[in-house]
Amino acid sequence: MTKNKDYRKQLEGQCRALAEHLEKIEIEQRKPFDEQDQGLIIHWEKTVANCRQQIAKLERLKP
Repeated sequence: MTKNKDYRKQLEGQCRALAEHLEKIEIEQRKPFDEQDQGLIIHWEKTVANCRQQIAKLERLKP
């Protein structure tokens, strides 16, 4: 696999993961406050931040 194709594939995977985690956060936040799992929301927010960092890194490295 060429470098460009590999970067594109990684970037697509990170974007997909980002979208999935943002959706999970949105679904959890739609619940009444006393039913929300704040631990999960915090975990997913950290994962979202990590995905955004990886996307930025891949975009800088993309040939």
